[in-house]
Formats: sequence, C-alpha cells, structure tokens
Amino acid sequence: MSPKPLRLVAALLVGLVLIAPTLAAADQTPAPQPLPQPLTLGQALEFAGAEHPQLAAAEARRAAGEAGVRQAEADDGIHVSMTARARWIEPSEVAGDQSSADHSAYLLLRKRLYDFGLTEARVAAAEAEAGAGRWGGARTLRERREAIMEAFFDVLLADLQYARDNEEMAVQYVALDKLRDRREQGQVSDLEVLEQDSRFQAIRRQVRADDGDRRLTRAHLALALGRPGELPADLIRPELPQVDRDPPELEVALAAALEHAPALAALGARVEAAEARLRAARAGNRPVLSAEVEAAGYSRELGSRDPLRAGLVLEAPLYSGGRVDADAARAHADLQGLRAELEQARYRIREEVRGLWEEIATLRVQREEAQTLADYRELYLDRSRALYEMEVKTDLGDAMTRDSEARLLRARTDFRLALAWERLDALTTPAEEKNGQD
Repeated sequence: MSPKPLRLVAALLVGLVLIAPTLAAADQTPAPQPLPQPLTLGQALEFAGAEHPQLAAAEARRAAGEAGVRQAEADDGIHVSMTARARWIEPSEVAGDQSSADHSAYLLLRKRLYDFGLTEARVAAAEAEAGAGRWGGARTLRERREAIMEAFFDVLLADLQYARDNEEMAVQYVALDKLRDRREQGQVSDLEVLEQDSRFQAIRRQVRADDGDRRLTRAHLALALGRPGELPADLIRPELPQVDRDPPELEVALAAALEHAPALAALGARVEAAEARLRAARAGNRPVLSAEVEAAGYSRELGSRDPLRAGLVLEAPLYSGGRVDADAARAHADLQGLRAELEQARYRIREEVRGLWEEIATLRVQREEAQTLADYRELYLDRSRALYEMEVKTDLGDAMTRDSEARLLRARTDFRLALAWERLDALTTPAEEKNGQD
C-alpha cells in the first residue's frame, strides 16, 4: 500500500478516537440529582414542574394547539411549488420545431388574498385551542402541587401515627408484663392476663400496619415527585403561616374563582375555539381570491407558451351537496355542548369554593380545640413525669400516649387547613400572582 492511503487511514482513526467521547456524551442523558435528605416541603414543591406523565400530557395538548396556529397561518401564507416534466414526443408535421424533446419546468407562486373570513376564523380557533392547552397546563401544575403537598403531609401523619401507636404498644406491654408477674404470685387469674394480652396483640398488629403505611406513603410521595422507587427517608415538618390567615368573604371568593379558576379559563378558551370553528364552517361556501405568478421554461419554443404569467384567481364553490351545512351543524352542536360544559363547570366551581370556605372555617375552630388539647396534654404529661420521678404511682405511659394523640390531631388539622388554603388559592388567585408566590 502506498504512503498516501496509509496516511488517510491513520487520519480517520485519529478522528474517530477524538470524536468518540463527544458522541458517547451526546447519547447519555444526565442522571437526575438524588432527592434532598432531609426533604422540605419547599424542595418537594419544586418537583411540581419537573418531568412527569401528567405534565407531559398537558404539554402535548398545548403543543398541538400551537401547531394548529402555525398550520392555519401557513394556509394563508405564500405557497411556492415547482413542477418539472421530461417528455419525448412525435411532433406534428406542421410544427416549426421538429425536435422530439419536449421538456418543461414551472415555478408557481400563489398567495391567498381574501377568503371572506375563512382563514381568520381558522386562525382564531387554533389560537383559542392553544390557549386552552396553556390553561390546561396551569391546571395540571395546580393539581401536581396539591398532590405533592397531600403526599408530603401523609408521610408526616403516618410517622406521627406510628409514634403514637408505638407508645401505646409499650404501655400495653408493660401492663401485660406486670399482670404476668402478679399471676405468678397468685394475685390475678389467667383470664385477666389473656384479656390484657389480647389488647397488646391488637395494638401490636396496628403498629405493624402503621409501619407499612409509613413505607406506602413514602412510595406515594416518590410517585408524586416523579421519582418512583426513590423513597424519601426524612421529612422536615414545614412552617405553615397560611393556616393563620382569615378567610375572605364568601361572595368575594366566589367571584374571584369564577374569574380566575384555570378549569373555567380552559373551557372558556375551548368555547371561543368552537365559536371560531362555527364561523369557519359557515364560510366554507364563500369565494376565495388568490394571486398567482408563474415562471416557466421549455425545451421546445412554441408560440402558445409564455415564460412568465401573473394574474388573479377567483374560486367560487357553486354546490357542495350539503357538506357546508352539515359542517356548520356539527360545529354548532359542538359549541352548544361546550357552553353547557362550561356552565356545569361554573356550578362545580361554586360548590367547590363554598365547600372549601366552610371547611376552612370549621378547621380554624378545630385548630383552637387541638391547640387547647395539646396544651392540656403537655401540662398533664409534665405532672405525670414529675410524679414518676418522685416515685409516686402515676400514669406516665398513658400520659405520653395521650400527648402524642394531641400532637397528631393538631398536625392533622394544620395539614388539612393548609391543603384547603392551597386549593382555594389555586381557584381564586390570578395565574401570574400564583406563579410569583411559587
């Protein structure tokens, strides 16, 4: 082999060695960062906008709407096409050019000038559908936030429930152990021991179920975060300043929800799209005026062939066999259906807002109850601990259990109140303000 081919092969091998790492890196998707440990609610809510099947579906609907806008605008744009034809003929005896090659090429430029509102209606329908897709994405993001918050709170409640029942199990076990000692001394019967043993076994079973709930709630939170299989171990209980807010007047909340609820905005955009489609359907039998410019080249020169043409084209449908009327009737039926759906959604929003408003009012009262109970149980536990340290007979174990119950009730109340506020804010707060709060 001569030196030149050898140098060429060597250069190719060196090039492959140099670009191979770049190609490999391009094919590799960067691995996601592990979940923070411990995990805060704020960090968890950052995953609301991360990659997730729900958001992917909403993004696909939005992209489909925007593609419809581009398609509708393209129909009204400039269209350029080229036609080339290679042909051999047997020329007529009277033709001045007796050559057999009859090749030609055409370049056609066409632009719709006026179609009596058809394109305008199609563009408006596509833009409204795109708007509906964007509002649908906002609604999906709201639902993702709520799902993450609820899953986060469920984990914390599962941990508190486990702690409470675990303390109860310890109390029941101590009581059982004491009864067994007394039975050996002949002070109690087997019946009393078995009765206490049954209580211990029942709470023991509950503790095992609680431990399973701790894992299940963490798995559910991992799915809500879009990290299936990556169970968060430690969670930090959040500060919830919103639970101290005063609720707005009911009528004010209802009016704000009817104006800002993403579901109503999405349906309103779909109604606008249906109205535009109805206008487009009714414009289906109207004339279309277009401008055309054509340049052509021919291998045979004939007197009837023009190298350049320009003109106006008016197309007017004369008979459609009822197609236009059928399209309009279908579009009208779709519009009526969407208007009814929008009105039903308004009813649902009213009901949801009223329910949330009432729930917040009730939970605010329940929160005061839970706080009072927690203060009482804390003082009672302090007294029981002091008596225990003085070796006075006391119910310290039971007091610890009741204190855990009070803390569980308060946490459950605060979490429900925070979720109710999140849902009410999502319905009544303008999207731009909500994004600013996030």
